[in-house]
Amino acid sequence: MLIITSEGKSELVVNKSKFIGYSIISKSREQFLDRVGEIKKNNSSSSHTVFGLRIKKNIIEPHFSDDGEPSGTAGRPLINILESKKIINCGLAVVRYYGGINLGMGGLARAYSQAGIGALINSKIAIFINYNNYKILIEYNKLEKLINVIYKNKGKINEKKFKEKVEVFISLPSGAEKLVKEEFKMIDMTLIK
Repeated sequence: MLIITSEGKSELVVNKSKFIGYSIISKSREQFLDRVGEIKKNNSSSSHTVFGLRIKKNIIEPHFSDDGEPSGTAGRPLINILESKKIINCGLAVVRYYGGINLGMGGLARAYSQAGIGALINSKIAIFINYNNYKILIEYNKLEKLINVIYKNKGKINEKKFKEKVEVFISLPSGAEKLVKEEFKMIDMTLIK
């Protein structure tokens, strides 16, 4: 699976209609819809603002809207792009300024797809890495070694609390927890949901 790490934008004119495509990074449907609302507000004289979104929670949830265009000609093609590229936690929005010439269902689907693909092309894309969060209790004298092992395994340190032992809150790519446990045989490591 892939994610977008930097959003992109594209513009396209087809038979006097202008299509502006946006790729949008999002961790939730609500966050994405807020961003689509901003785009719609910034393009208030446009005819349509359509979108397709794929969010990964326990499963991948697709959401889309044709915003008044004929069913299946706008939002669904954007979802198809995201599905074919295996992109998650992002969406595509396309604004259309109607140019007075009807494009037909096939023409609409092609134009929205081209604008969406253009936005993706102008984005930065990376491999999706699923992180799990852990709480680790460790002796003070082992903290530096733990930090090195976490960074070596592409993990992140989110917080440290210095008490009787050090509480370290980390994020690790799935599977990397085994490597940390191998390094520290008797480590107190708890998965945080």
